[in-house]
Amino acid sequence: MNAPEAVPLCVDLDGTFAQATLSHESLPRLTRQRPLRLILLPFWWIGGLARSLKRLAQSNPAPARPPAADEPLEAFLQAARKLRQPLHRLGHESRNPPSAIDRLFASHEIIHCTPNLTGEAKAALLVARFGEKAFDYAGDPEHAKALEKHARRVFVIHPTTRSIQPIGQDTNDTQIPRHHASTWQDWIKALRIHQWAKNLLIAIPFLVGHHYHAAWQLAGLLAAFLSMSLCASGTYLWNDLLDLDHDRAHPRKKQRLAASGKTSIPRIALAALSLVTIGLGSGFLLAPSFGFLLIAYIAATLTYSLYLKRIALADIFLLAFLYLSRLVAGILISEAVISFWLFAFTFLLFLSLAAAKRFVELNAHSGTGETKLHGRGYQTRDLPLLSQLGIASGIASCIVLGLYSNSPQVTALYRHPEWFWGICIASLQWITRIWLLSHRGEMHDDPVVFALKDPITWLTGAAGIACLLLAAPIPPP
Repeated sequence: MNAPEAVPLCVDLDGTFAQATLSHESLPRLTRQRPLRLILLPFWWIGGLARSLKRLAQSNPAPARPPAADEPLEAFLQAARKLRQPLHRLGHESRNPPSAIDRLFASHEIIHCTPNLTGEAKAALLVARFGEKAFDYAGDPEHAKALEKHARRVFVIHPTTRSIQPIGQDTNDTQIPRHHASTWQDWIKALRIHQWAKNLLIAIPFLVGHHYHAAWQLAGLLAAFLSMSLCASGTYLWNDLLDLDHDRAHPRKKQRLAASGKTSIPRIALAALSLVTIGLGSGFLLAPSFGFLLIAYIAATLTYSLYLKRIALADIFLLAFLYLSRLVAGILISEAVISFWLFAFTFLLFLSLAAAKRFVELNAHSGTGETKLHGRGYQTRDLPLLSQLGIASGIASCIVLGLYSNSPQVTALYRHPEWFWGICIASLQWITRIWLLSHRGEMHDDPVVFALKDPITWLTGAAGIACLLLAAPIPPP
């Protein structure tokens, strides 16, 4: 048997998670950067898989950052390098743009082969070049099984579980990297369960219209909340797929499920499609008008992910309208009649929070020395404008709430409407504190995450609820 350092390691990327990740990433990247070319996809597939991959790679700009999904394979190859094993890569011209592991292969170490060769054909190719039992092989399970009789050692690179395992032979002299697969905590973070708190806005028409006394109305509220939350989680997954390059450049977002490569892109896409399908189906069962609103919400969210998030100011205005859509959803479900004051207050408040989100991101990015925010239409010199817009809209929302407190609607619905001023004061204190912490650099880049973890926010909310109860709502007849 040859010495370990004299035996080459032949790595077959065709069908493994390294190659699969590059191929799968090409489609969302093309969707984000050149969406009109998606029309050509059916024509590319007519020419076969190899031709379609080649055309997809040619039509797609190279990724700004290599996918992080190569980490287990890179660790495996680094271990082989330490043993001084020559590395050879089986490849063909239709491969996608290079991944992070390609730097481990020299240009003369590529074994060119046509795409989609059978395991037996690859075995014949490698035996003709190196001889029987004179090489090690690492590839997908199907091909690895065929190479087992001809290679000295065989390693299976699982494209779905993202792990590397030996077949049969003793591998004490080769390190198998520890597998870092996705966990249920990773999926919880990817689904943004904490962001479901935004969908509690659906309950406002129920509360303002005093529609909370009937069990069937509460059941409808809960069903609507879950429907919209499932659709929102599905769109968050889609957004992660469309924003891979920018997330990898972000100090926190690079740990997201898609950007970190902890699971495959098809799995994420399937999960997103399933969530949206379930959410839309249940929404239409509740009320057709609510179902159509969910479709509009999803379309607006995808428009934001594909285009509007890169346009300064348009992104934060759309975010504010998305918050407002939750209020409209509650109206459609509860059939409550609410005043214009509530719409104005909600829009201005969440316009302020959207501006705070961008301000915090841009303020943190300014410390890197770069003038532009990745994937956004803002520059560091826009910080004063975002601050002024956010503070002004936040204070304006409190003024609107104060005017609402003196409106005939409040007088008709509450026995002691003067307690509404306590809610106004609590809201003003909270929004000004948000901006104070934002300027100090102590604010999380997502105000919702901050609010859920901030004790003072909870105390402010409790004070507002207490004032609402002291106002003594009048039950409907």
